[in-house]
Order: sequence, then C-alpha cells, then structure tokens
Amino acid sequence: MIDVESYPIVSADMTIKAMRDSGYKSTAHAIAELIDNGIEAQADVVELFAVEGTERPTTRSRYRIEKIAVMDNGVGMDRETLRRSLRFGVGTRQDRKGIGRFGVGLPNSSMSQCQRVDVWSWQNGPENALHTYLDLRQIDGSEAQVPEPDEQAVPKEWQRLSQGLGPSGTLVLWTALDRVQWMGAGTTLKHTEELIGRIYRRYIADGRCRIRLVPVHGWDELPEAADARPNDPLYLTPGSSTPAPFDTKPMFRPIGAGSTGEIGVEEFMVKGADGKEYPVTVRASIATDAARRSDIEGEPWPENVTPTLDPGHTAWGKHAARNLGISLMRADRELDLDKGWTSTYDPVERWWGIEIDFPPQLDEVFGVTNNKQAATLFSSLAHFDWKEEGEGLTPLEFKQRLVEEGDPRVPLMEIVFHVRDKLLKLLRDELKLQRRGTRQARSRHEPAEKQAEQAVRRRRTEARPSETDTLETQKSPEESHQEQVESLVNRHKYTPLDAERMIAETTAQNRHVRLLTSRNPDSPAFFNVEFIPGVLQVSLNMDHPVYDDLVAVLDDDYEGASESELKDRLERASNAFKLLLFSWARFEDESGPRMKERTKSFRQDWGRMAKEFFSVDEEDDE
Repeated sequence: MIDVESYPIVSADMTIKAMRDSGYKSTAHAIAELIDNGIEAQADVVELFAVEGTERPTTRSRYRIEKIAVMDNGVGMDRETLRRSLRFGVGTRQDRKGIGRFGVGLPNSSMSQCQRVDVWSWQNGPENALHTYLDLRQIDGSEAQVPEPDEQAVPKEWQRLSQGLGPSGTLVLWTALDRVQWMGAGTTLKHTEELIGRIYRRYIADGRCRIRLVPVHGWDELPEAADARPNDPLYLTPGSSTPAPFDTKPMFRPIGAGSTGEIGVEEFMVKGADGKEYPVTVRASIATDAARRSDIEGEPWPENVTPTLDPGHTAWGKHAARNLGISLMRADRELDLDKGWTSTYDPVERWWGIEIDFPPQLDEVFGVTNNKQAATLFSSLAHFDWKEEGEGLTPLEFKQRLVEEGDPRVPLMEIVFHVRDKLLKLLRDELKLQRRGTRQARSRHEPAEKQAEQAVRRRRTEARPSETDTLETQKSPEESHQEQVESLVNRHKYTPLDAERMIAETTAQNRHVRLLTSRNPDSPAFFNVEFIPGVLQVSLNMDHPVYDDLVAVLDDDYEGASESELKDRLERASNAFKLLLFSWARFEDESGPRMKERTKSFRQDWGRMAKEFFSVDEEDDE
C-alpha cells in the first residue's frame, strides 16, 4: 500500500508564527482583545493581572514580568465553545451586535505577545472549570489540534487575587512572554491603563464594567492595584484620569451648533453594505479658557503650577498631547485615535477633541480591520483633495461621478467635508483667539515691537510729527487709554481683562507701537493700521491666508517639532513672503500709467522706511 503524503499549502507552525505579527500596535492593544471577550460575555468585572518574578538577573536589574492574566465574571464557555475559542480564523462570535469583529482575538492577540496561552472557563463555579491551552513550542508543522478541554479548577493563586470571582467566568493566562513591551508589572499596567481607560471609557464611566489593574510580585498583590479610570479624549467626562484640577471637572466644553438639539453633536445617516441606513454621530469639544489660562476668575491653576507656565507643559497639557487625534468609536468601544487629521507641527492641536461614533453594521463602509485597531477607509480620507481628483468638477458633480463609479468612499463624503472643512476650521480658529491677550502669547511680538519702538523714537526726533504723535499732544492719557480699550474690546474682541493688561504693558514699557492679531473676515487686507494718541497699532488679520502661511507657522509653538517639521514651516513662510512680493508686483502691473508711478513711489518710500526699521541699533528700551 502506497502512503499518501499530505501537501498543505502552509504548515501549521509557519501559519501561527506569521499570525504572531498580525499587527497589534502594542501589548496594551493585545490585552484589549481579552477585555473585549469579557465584556462580550456580559462581565461587569474584568481584572488584569501583571505578575513579575521574585528573582533578578543582577542586583541592579529590575524584576521582570513573567505572567499576564485577564479574568472576567462573564457567562463562561462550554466545552465546545472553549475549544473553538483557541482556533485561528474560526472564533465564537460572528454577529454584528457587540464590540467584537470576527471573534478571533483570543489566539491572535495572545500569540502576538507570548508562546503559551492557557484558558480556564467555568459555568458552575471556578472549582469546576474546564481548561485548555495553546503552546507555540509544541506545534511542529503537523495537523496540530487544540487540546481537548479537561476538568481543572482555577488555580488557587488566581482565585485568591481576584475580587470579582463569580460562579461563571473565564481566565486567560499568558506565559513564556517574549514580546511584551515593558519590563515590570507596575510599568506594564501604567502604560496599559491610559489606553484601556480610553478604549472602554464609556463602560467604565457609566458603571457597566469595572476594570481592575493588579500588579503582582511573586504572588503578592502590590499596593498600586487600582481600577482603571476613564480617559476621555473629548475631556467632557468628570471623574477621569486627567491630572488635577481636571480630574473632577471637564477640561473641555462642547462646541458647534449641532443638529440633534445638543451642543456640538451632529448626526448623519449612512448607508451600510446591507442597503440600510444607520446613524453616525460626530461630537466636538474644545478646551475651556481655564485649561489654557491661569488668570480665569474662580478657576486658578493648582498652587504647585507656575501661572506663567505654557499650558502645553502642564500635566494636563501633556495628557492632552497623548490624546491627540479623532476618536473613532464603534459600539461604545474606541477603535482608534486617528492622528491623520491633525496638523503635523502645531502642538495647539491637543486642545480640541472630535469623536465619531458608528455601529458595527458600518464596518465595511469605514474599513474596520479584523483586529479592531483602525478604520482604514475613513482614515485614508484625512488628506483627500476632491479639487485635485475632481479635475475641475464642482463638489456635487464630483460626488455624482463617484456614485456612478461605485466608489466606496461616497457614504463618508458628507462626514469628511463636515469634519475637515467646517469643524476643524472652527476649532482651530477658536483656539487662535483663546490666548491672544495672554503674556505668553504676546511675548512672541515683543522682539519686533522693541525694534520698531527704537525706529519710531528716532523718527520722532528726525522727521515731522506723525498722526499718532500729533494726537498725543491733543488728548489726555485718560482719553488715549479709553480709545485703546474701545479698540481692543469692541473692534478686536479682546476681553476687558486682556485689553487692560495689554495697555498696562505698553504704558509700563513706554512704547508707542503695538502689534496684535485680530479676526476680520470681511477685510481683504492682510494687516490694518490704527492711529491712537501716542500708539501706532498694527493688527494682523487672522482670516487672511497670508497669516496662516507666513505668521502662524513661525509664531506657533515649536517645542516638540521635528527637524523636518521645522524645515517645512520655514519653507512655507519663505514661499508666502515671495508670493506677497509677486502679488504686489502684479498690482503694479495692472495699474494705469498714473497709478503705476504712484505705487512705484509708495514702494520706494516704504522700502526706505523699512530700511530704517531694520537698521536700528541694538539698544535697550529707555
């Protein structure tokens, strides 16, 4: 009899080894898959244990983590379900009602971090649990089978550590850890808490599920054990992991008119792959004034925080920087914090939040990945340019063409236009205004004001009196003060407190110039000039495109920016300046003969004046 040899396309051991690289962003993301399973099993307590050993290779080395376990008090699994749960590509859940995707997370996530995973599950007390396992070291390329579950009680050590042990539940244990990112138990849980708190923030905040984080040394629970706190990137949830003083109150506020009767909440109906329409909710928030300013009445910063500290350098500012991006929520669970929609260089982006909430029935529309870590189709639209791709078509015509071509991006177009072209513009404009009058923001103008002041003083002694010089002799300091207040508050929309501070600074420094930013969407001018008794006031129009490309890219905070980002900002500013020169040249070119001579004369006179302002001596203010 001739032996029939088997020729599998891919051997079992190679398949599993390849699946170890299945794309989990971190150990914390892999752990989230196990928490998903507990929540899907209706658990109201999920416990994460990180166990470090009691021996160190050297006296100076740290204790190394040896085991990671997740225990839940859900409904547990029967013998067949338990065995199926460890099969790659099969899973135990195929519906679209919960937070699961394909139900294949247990073996994939486990083997991405360790070489052995043991599972106990029980429906009649932990003493009557069923147990099975996968061990990568035992898979040799043959037709490997998930071991038949045997009756085995949950080890006493785990029962003793648990606070949520119930009559039913599941324990997943990882050993032979070879891909875990962090060394010790405490460090592992510290890094994991921020992500876990964000992914399951709704479950934690409304009490549906308690997620307990337990560091263990040997078999002794360490005192740092605590429940995960919600980490809300919209910063609207009180009682969160945000540092004080915003751990007990929201750090952001809702923004936007909204279409649902709730501030900052828009709803869109999107057609799924089944032809039915499902709601997608977009929420937006922006930092409160107190988060970015220490001078808000009744909301001072903590005593241990310097009032002049840049808000981005505060503990809560650093926390916000780690939550940068658009939060994609699927079935009350965060899928991804998509950073593709944020500016590459502007740290102010941390002070807004957007959340897009959609149901599992729209997975194909958003492009949800099997491991629930991204929505690839939605994310690809962050930098989508319909004008370039539309080849001269109007937005409506372009959309109609995409519909005719069956383009999968069509259902998301309305949401993308709302987020990118309306919402982000609103948020960024509001943030520009928020700190205009603060001392830190105005300090960026100080070098230019100081040098201009020196030039103005020299001009006051060498040239005939200017309009501001003349007005200063005709009006009292009180009248000048009142005109400045009216200008700053009524015209430029500064708060009375900021206006008084700005006037006091100018007066204390005995300066006759002031540079500020202002909103003026109806003006075609890049800057405007006001002649106030004793003060020459120049306002940069933040609604003019030159402002973003020439001023903002240079004035915005640059700490944390990479070398390539800084280079990009300089190139944008340089290009914007050159375009300004070309625009003036074209202005002269289109002028009639008489006007051309006048503009040429203006250009030469302005050039002579600029030469004086750029050539002042390096001297201190008097």
